[in-house]
Amino acid sequence: MNIQIVLAGVGGQGILFAAKIFSELGIQLGLEVMGSETHGMSQRGGSVMAHVKLGAYRSPMIREGSGDFLYSFEEMETYRNLKLLRRGGACFVNLAHAERFDPKIWDHLKAKDITVKTCDASGVALKMGSARSANIALIGYSAGTGLLPFSYKDLKSILKTVSRNSDLKNNLMAFETGFQAGKKS
Repeated sequence: MNIQIVLAGVGGQGILFAAKIFSELGIQLGLEVMGSETHGMSQRGGSVMAHVKLGAYRSPMIREGSGDFLYSFEEMETYRNLKLLRRGGACFVNLAHAERFDPKIWDHLKAKDITVKTCDASGVALKMGSARSANIALIGYSAGTGLLPFSYKDLKSILKTVSRNSDLKNNLMAFETGFQAGKKS
């Protein structure tokens, strides 16, 4: 299995924690794991990006047009990073209203056969009283869509391993809520 995952957002959205989830998952599955992070002005709400490669790769950076999955925790970061997805890739966007997704981009997505799934992961997390869990809700959502090559069980197991005890309950609830929403999409 060779999988390339781009995680993009702004400071404070848990991009690096999400990258840790996928990295640990790769290790659990016996895959080689390689990654790269870009922080920029993350403490001031600037862009944060992580690349995670699972499988046999030589470089940690994901080249334009070669990523399998893009997780975008902020709408504008979606537009900045879509170029990294390969033909037939999938993008999961934290966006409350899919119709808000820039209509100009749909032709490009159709031409590249890129699947875009939107989920109000921030809304899910806020309803739970844990705004910090939006990243986990989006990962759960992606698992529920059936587009990932990873199982629900494996992702949930890793989440239990990497979460702090104080965050575990909220993380599991966010994951499960997102997963159920993904199954309905």
